[in-house]
Amino acid sequence: MKKSKTEIPLVRYLATCGFGPRRACDRLIQSGRVRINGKPAGAGSRLVPGRDEVDVDGQPAQIPPENIYLLLNKPRGYLVSDNDPEGRPLAKDLLPGLGTRLFPVGRLDFQTEGAILFTNDGVWANRIAHPRNQIPKTYLAKVRRIPSQETLKRWKTGIRDGNAILKTLDVKIESKTRSNAWLKVTLTGGVNRQVRRMGLATGHPVVKLIRIAIGPVELGTLTRGRFRHLHIWEIRSLIEPAPEPGCTERKKPGNIRRPGRS
Repeated sequence: MKKSKTEIPLVRYLATCGFGPRRACDRLIQSGRVRINGKPAGAGSRLVPGRDEVDVDGQPAQIPPENIYLLLNKPRGYLVSDNDPEGRPLAKDLLPGLGTRLFPVGRLDFQTEGAILFTNDGVWANRIAHPRNQIPKTYLAKVRRIPSQETLKRWKTGIRDGNAILKTLDVKIESKTRSNAWLKVTLTGGVNRQVRRMGLATGHPVVKLIRIAIGPVELGTLTRGRFRHLHIWEIRSLIEPAPEPGCTERKKPGNIRRPGRS
């Protein structure tokens, strides 16, 4: 039987509905929580949007009327998660009710503050998370004592921590006192708690950590606990290749739909 040209993979449909990146949608399907037209869905399932009915945990899964892209300045002491058995504050609760489920793009640990993206566009989030993109993330890290230039060089060339080799794209001292320093640290990729682990491994424990930028998307003057909608050029630039050196032309954003501001 020839497949309809309008059929799409179920995992892509769920991502577009806002159930997270494709890996998360795959897990939903594999756990038996997804049905198409009342029948359990399986790996490789396809559907025709608008014709077939999809539900997750008994609730209809529908493509939202518009895509939403937010930047939140997460305060320290907020968890980036859908829920927490310990009852800790959740970053998502700082966002408004916009009539659609929003999920975080990437992670930011409980004690770290700063930039975290939220969206209902799973396809966009999946493209950002793809390893080939290597989107740089920039942090300000307050560390104990003043690192030497030799130590900073080690941060860039690589530090062994257990079975991992940790290194930064760039690191420099932004300011210092007699007893501590603020470092500006840029990573691509990155592993869990990387900046904190590098600080401990070199004798400079991190006492405060703020993510100030994700690629071209900067916190700027956005105050702690507040959010803003991304500009269209920011949305597009996170998933497009970087321009060639010397090229200053900014591409037009295409047909991404831009919601109104809160």
